[in-house]
Amino acid sequence: MPRDYGISEVRNQLIANATSIDYAARLWQVFHAVISGALDEMKMLLGDIVAEVMKAIEQHVQRFFVQALQLDARTLRLEAI
Repeated sequence: MPRDYGISEVRNQLIANATSIDYAARLWQVFHAVISGALDEMKMLLGDIVAEVMKAIEQHVQRFFVQALQLDARTLRLEAI
């Protein structure tokens, strides 16, 4: 049986979710810097593929955040049901 949430419980859950997403975004900035630095050191060895690797990583992270924020079409459709 679904539980009815009060306004304060919903607000607290929204705040917790927003805080988690904000933390993840900040953490990604740190990881991005570390990954970019490591790939830059390998640029002479790997050449132009370094930019492609970083682009692929950024795309995956972007998709994760879109899904985490529930902005993707699939999640929006599921929410509407």
